[in-house]
Amino acid sequence: MGHLRFNMLQQVTTPLAIAGILTLTPLMARPTMAQMAPITPTTYNFGVNPLADYILGAGDILFVEVVNLPSSVTNQKQFTVNLDGSVVLPLAGRLVVEGLTVPQAEQVILNAYSKVMRFPAVTVSLQTPRPMKILVAGEVSRPGSYIVPFTEVSVSAGAGLGDTMNLSGGLTWPRLSRALTQAGGITQDADIRNIEVRRQLGNGQTAVTKINLWELIQSGDATQDITLRSDDVIVIPKATTVNAAEAVRVASATFSPQVINVQVVGEVLKPGLVQVPANATLTQGIGAAGGFNVQRANTSRITLVRLNRDGTVSRRRIPFSMAAQPSANSNPVLQQGDVIVVERSGLTQLGDAVGNALRPLGALGTLGIIINLLE
Repeated sequence: MGHLRFNMLQQVTTPLAIAGILTLTPLMARPTMAQMAPITPTTYNFGVNPLADYILGAGDILFVEVVNLPSSVTNQKQFTVNLDGSVVLPLAGRLVVEGLTVPQAEQVILNAYSKVMRFPAVTVSLQTPRPMKILVAGEVSRPGSYIVPFTEVSVSAGAGLGDTMNLSGGLTWPRLSRALTQAGGITQDADIRNIEVRRQLGNGQTAVTKINLWELIQSGDATQDITLRSDDVIVIPKATTVNAAEAVRVASATFSPQVINVQVVGEVLKPGLVQVPANATLTQGIGAAGGFNVQRANTSRITLVRLNRDGTVSRRRIPFSMAAQPSANSNPVLQQGDVIVVERSGLTQLGDAVGNALRPLGALGTLGIIINLLE
């Protein structure tokens, strides 16, 4: 009788013990630093495949396949990372994957299933990444935080690039130039040779790299246009000097604004606000306003008024020539918000002064002065 009671008690307690283990397993499943194999800034490579170092976070959708998992448990294979950074998996329970790479998350999930199954085989891939948030600071038109979308490419177009691997719908990872475009494009004071990208790694450390987009423009070095990760910080410094010829080429790049607005006032045919290409020079700005009023304008003396980003205003006379090539001195590249002042010629100023003086006298007075001048 005692032996039978022991068997009955064993039959009851064994399932309870297993249930207890299954309940406690998720609470113990937070990965340790040894499991994470942390990446350090000194060994980190910004040019790696995006999936190799992607840090998981809330909103990511994972594809989790467990071999020999009973079909009666679930057929679900897609799991969303919750706001608390966890995924809830059949049998394994709630596991924290936020802050891990995909390979690290796969190891954590495999460890969890190893406690409830014999010889489990687990495959984890990133099905759909969460919206990518990027911070852009420095010399761009609209600094701030942006949600940079993934873009769709055909399978044939993406083949061999590695960017679309394991992503549904043929999604490709956004690149640096895309984020700069979304921030309104770089300013004409930007130092594109020393752009800085800061990236949070999976162990709380930050990796930093310098990007030279001039090499992309000059020699077509596409490696400079790196793929981004969520929470990257892009900093565009201000150039100490601006080469006018280079500025024209930079302004034609996709990460520069397409158009800018400038004011043209004074002796032009259509004064007011005009819209010109981002690489427009002073000559093109005047042309957009209809050109000079040739009977009144001093075509060799133009004043350029510029509001600087630090709040100061600069004003300088330009020894203008219609035949001048792009030059900081005689035909500068325009910037957003510039004001071009076309002055009157000396003869026009004299004529206007005489006209203003004679206007109150009326016709008889004007005739008298003309007679006196003739005498």
